[in-house]
Amino acid sequence: MSSRADARRRPPAADAQLGSPAPRSEAGPDATAKPVIGSRWIPSIFAAKTTASGLLALLVAFTFNLDQPKWALLTVFIVAQPQSGLVLAKSFYRIIGTVVGAAGALVLVSLFAQERVLFLGTLAIWIGLCTFASKQARSFAAYGFVLSGYTAAIVGIPGALDPGNAFFTAVARVTEISLGIMTTAAISHLVLPTSLAQSLRRAVASSRTELADAAVALLEGRAAAALWTKLLGQVIAIENLRTSAVFEDRDIRDRSDAIRRLGVAMLGVIDVAQLLGRSADWLRACPAVPVPGLKGALRTAADATALWRDGKLDAAGLRQSFVRASADLPLVRALCRESFAPDEDVIRGAAAIGYLRDFFGAFAAFAEAHDAFLSPQPQPVRPARFAVSNDGTGAAWAGVRAAMALLFAGTFWILTDWPSGVTATILAGVATARLATMEGGSEAATKAASLFALATVPAFIVVEVLLADASGFAMFCLVVAPVLFVCAWLMAHTRTAGLGFLAALYFASVAMFQDRMAYDPAGLVNTSLAATFAAALAAARTRWPLWSIRPVGPGKGTGFTARRHGTSALDDLWAPSLTALEDQLREYRKVPRRSG
Repeated sequence: MSSRADARRRPPAADAQLGSPAPRSEAGPDATAKPVIGSRWIPSIFAAKTTASGLLALLVAFTFNLDQPKWALLTVFIVAQPQSGLVLAKSFYRIIGTVVGAAGALVLVSLFAQERVLFLGTLAIWIGLCTFASKQARSFAAYGFVLSGYTAAIVGIPGALDPGNAFFTAVARVTEISLGIMTTAAISHLVLPTSLAQSLRRAVASSRTELADAAVALLEGRAAAALWTKLLGQVIAIENLRTSAVFEDRDIRDRSDAIRRLGVAMLGVIDVAQLLGRSADWLRACPAVPVPGLKGALRTAADATALWRDGKLDAAGLRQSFVRASADLPLVRALCRESFAPDEDVIRGAAAIGYLRDFFGAFAAFAEAHDAFLSPQPQPVRPARFAVSNDGTGAAWAGVRAAMALLFAGTFWILTDWPSGVTATILAGVATARLATMEGGSEAATKAASLFALATVPAFIVVEVLLADASGFAMFCLVVAPVLFVCAWLMAHTRTAGLGFLAALYFASVAMFQDRMAYDPAGLVNTSLAATFAAALAAARTRWPLWSIRPVGPGKGTGFTARRHGTSALDDLWAPSLTALEDQLREYRKVPRRSG
């Protein structure tokens, strides 16, 4: 008998056992290792580290008598993240965004400082374009874009009021922001660091197991649609982790292309799995198109996949098992010639066989990509392009809303000649642009508007009463630290992250910390009103459709948007064209069928 016939007789488990055990990672920590710090302690540790970073930044700013130490404090809360890799990535893009924004502000000041209307109009266009770019970009590159937008407002508006000192204002803001970045990055990386690389390795290990589970369920005829949708979101999450972990871990940096290849291979499996699932379900329910060897091939592939999932089979052995399973399937030409079913049914049966073979190849490619990622030494991998489609229309509307918010605040400032209009306009630009890219931004803006109105009295007591009686930096820390800790603790939780950020923005703005504090109760009240006005302006967008910050999904965040558009893109791929197969079928049916 032929080797093909022998392969059909061989038990599936025996086939699978011919391969070698799957390799284990020797690069970095075990992917299945539990984190040293329990998840329930992470918010408190993050809040303590952020508070320490803020106080250290203020101490350095006071020591060197920087112009406005509040921006160093605010920068700490902007770049603070629970994981050190995220802090480094965010800090990198923040520095770039700050420099670009400051340079853009100087250009606008040099051109339009004498005409407020033109200046505010061009500044609004700049913020709108940066917000649009931030919605189109991925990971913290998006943050760099939005930062360059509102940094132009932070630097440009005071610079336009005093053009002669605009350059020195820009240098002062860049210095203060850089100070906040350096203190946050140092403390996050040195004090109880939470490794992003470990999270990435655990995500890859989890995705491998879940992808294998979904593949086994598909081959055994069980429902797996929810698993494939979840896996699509995990691909995007892994890519986002990769873009930040490269700043923290050299090994991840060396394996960056391998991780991208893994993500592309995983998307290939998901794509073909959707095609196969639809065709296989129809094929099982249509006895008019018998496919010899189908059940055996599915059983062989399912057993081999389960062994690979359990680490008892490597990628080469898995591919060999898939080759033997594919050999059990009939050729499409034979199916088309010998079947007496209607043409449409034969076409769908032939497509199902083709999709099954494609699935075998796609899953084997994923297994090989996974083994390459786990190799003891990073292997040269051809760079793979990984792009996620974003909502261009939504990004454009976000840019328009950010620009209109600044124009509205600036117009109100000019018409009323409000003494705190400068602060209100700057904070409106910062809050509007920042919340456009934050999860739960609209809800946070609504809560913040109420919080700021109610927090005026407590802020007055903390700043004008308690701090006025404090002597020395130690007493200063005793008064300020609890407020900073609460803001950071709120930021550590997803549902209150936006509220915590805005609370820190409010406190840093109204306190106006200086080495030699100048207590001004009227100024504090006016600044508090300006912050409330900025938050209310952002919250008002939820009432007016043109201004509303569209939520990306209940509790889902940006990942939901990416998954939605990713699913839409895959839907286009899941609509196969059978024109070529129909033409082949007509050609095959012209050949006389063999008798007996």
